[in-house]
Amino acid sequence: MSRLCLCLCLIAVAWSCTPLPEHSPPPRGRAPEATGPFVPPTGLTSVRFGLIPYLGKETVRRAHLPLAERLSEDLHLPVELVLSDSYGDVVERLARGEIDLVELSPYTFAQAERRVKLRCLVQSIMNGSPTTTGYIVVRDDSPIVNVAQLKGVQFGFVDPVSTAGYLYAAKALRDNGIDPKRDFATADFLGNHEAVLLAIYEGRIDAGATYQGGFHALEHSRGIDPLSFRVIAKTPRMPNDLLCVRADLPASVGDAIIRSLFALNTKTRQGRAVLSPLNMNGYQLADDSAYDMVRRIAAEVGPQ
Repeated sequence: MSRLCLCLCLIAVAWSCTPLPEHSPPPRGRAPEATGPFVPPTGLTSVRFGLIPYLGKETVRRAHLPLAERLSEDLHLPVELVLSDSYGDVVERLARGEIDLVELSPYTFAQAERRVKLRCLVQSIMNGSPTTTGYIVVRDDSPIVNVAQLKGVQFGFVDPVSTAGYLYAAKALRDNGIDPKRDFATADFLGNHEAVLLAIYEGRIDAGATYQGGFHALEHSRGIDPLSFRVIAKTPRMPNDLLCVRADLPASVGDAIIRSLFALNTKTRQGRAVLSPLNMNGYQLADDSAYDMVRRIAAEVGPQ
């Protein structure tokens, strides 16, 4: 074999082993094939769609209305949005059988699966990726420029079961020498990402934790410039939210939901109408193993 051929072979092997860029759209998988038009199972008169108030309740409700309407059309059943009062409340409602379909953040999913048998359907794709990151944030005019300067400050988390708003933020703080349970003057849970960013913007706290899309969401709902904030640290990357159904829901319903969601595409007007309010590109099949890191970090950080 000539030197030129050997070099070309080595380049080809190296190229085949090179991972895709972080934000390349991942494979979506294949939706379950339909054997005919979907017919709602006998006795199922509606689908209760549970949501976490990761932003203000009304903001979350408005963003999910087009998705609920699309699912209602495809399932031939009314899909009712059920806004929980907190991250933990959605787990309680699942346990009581008050929710059929649910959108869960990764850490909330890890908590819910310990109490309720769930069937994972799809994982969301945002910014072309099934993973995202969280931020430790201060106001743009703050003298704080790094995590080491956070000792003694007033800090805002989202919820004890929030992934970016607590779990991964606590991991990032610990990795940078800050104990979130001892090193802050105050550490409050403010309920949602919008509340954390507003508290920073209004000077009621010095710093806080939020998710990658928090600035865009606040700009959309309140008109606040994202440049009003400064990111001083990023969390490890985390999987995006996922949609699950209770395991006792007929399998045909979950299959129909997957088919409905896989049909959404930002290249079409109808797809954009559903996905754009959610700041999403689409969905891929859920992979339970993608949440193993969340489980490991939860074991490391421990309960709040």
